[in-house]
Amino acid sequence: MKKPLQLAALLCGCLITTSVFAQNIDKGPGFRYKGWDIAASVSVGAFWESNAHNTTNDDESGAGWRVQPSLTLSRKLGDRSSFSSSLFYTMEHGFDDEDAQDSDSYGLALNYTRTLNPRWRLSVSGSYSHSENDEFYGSGWDPANPTLPRIDTDKSDNYNVNVGLAYTGFRKWNLSIGAGWSRSDYDDSWGSSSDSYTLSATAGWRWSERTSWNFSLSASTDDPDGGETSHSYSLMTGLSHTISNRLSLTAMVGASFQDYQGYNDDTSVDPSYSLSLSYRLSQRVALALSLNSRYESEYYNGAFYNAKTTYVWSHNLTGSVTVQWSDKLYSSLSLSGFYEEHVATAPGLSDRDRTYIQVACNTSYRFNNYVSMYGSVSWKNDQYDGNGDDSADDIRLDVGLTFTL
Repeated sequence: MKKPLQLAALLCGCLITTSVFAQNIDKGPGFRYKGWDIAASVSVGAFWESNAHNTTNDDESGAGWRVQPSLTLSRKLGDRSSFSSSLFYTMEHGFDDEDAQDSDSYGLALNYTRTLNPRWRLSVSGSYSHSENDEFYGSGWDPANPTLPRIDTDKSDNYNVNVGLAYTGFRKWNLSIGAGWSRSDYDDSWGSSSDSYTLSATAGWRWSERTSWNFSLSASTDDPDGGETSHSYSLMTGLSHTISNRLSLTAMVGASFQDYQGYNDDTSVDPSYSLSLSYRLSQRVALALSLNSRYESEYYNGAFYNAKTTYVWSHNLTGSVTVQWSDKLYSSLSLSGFYEEHVATAPGLSDRDRTYIQVACNTSYRFNNYVSMYGSVSWKNDQYDGNGDDSADDIRLDVGLTFTL
């Protein structure tokens, strides 16, 4: 696969230049040049996975490596405005020469903010990213052609533009309004693209020193090439309450309305709710518990299924512990349980209830202002009930170093 070597060379050059300035100034990461704040970093890491291709038989493990340089530039434009941009590149190679996966991604993000007056604030952002994934299957992947290898390449380009206004009212009120556009182009065997448009509004009102009411409303339109346009509307409301100096609670309920043009069952109402608790055990230990449930519809546009609907109830319960061992060492442990219930409405669409449990542990250690280390280990059990197992258990290990200049 052809790598974007020009971009990698540019980022490496920026890292070297930044290193020279940082050594001369020696005031921590980043430096200032003609009004610009510039920071660069590069992360190098390795990983291993027990079930590399997420298969039912758990027939292959594999290891890989990654390199992730990035560059950030920011500048204040007077007393009220600021501008920032970031450039990133990720190169990852996994497994071995006989059965490999390569991926490249790079992109640019731009952000502009301006304080219009003491109560109103404007923000504008845009981003572009490109990803390219190659999967190489060695000989024997096809029983009919046991000596034939195969390479699958998937490329995608993603564009995003967002505009937002935020209002901080007198004492109790706050409000934000946003509009966005995104486009995804997929250069694969389908060659598809899709545009999305979104409008949103969120509001909050503080009832008392400990209780706040929250409200959100959004509308979106998805317009894929070669497919039907769909519209959705979502409404959520709920309360946030500080029970004590250590314990806080947030509860939200809502519903979304889906309008799929061109389908037999073209409109649905999908409820959802969320509940979260956070508790600070001490200055260095924090606990969190959250439950999210959502009812949503899935549509199949095919002659055999006659574009019927499958309804899905999904429930996700997650608990986590975060520990700050010292000023340099952090750790977190999370346990998640997920249950997904499918209710099919058309012949040929079997009910495939899905259940999995996942445990993940993450640790980071900062040697100094310029070098830090991270590591993680996770275990996941993922399968469908009945005869259709999705995959066997999977264990993944990650380790790496990050250099910030």
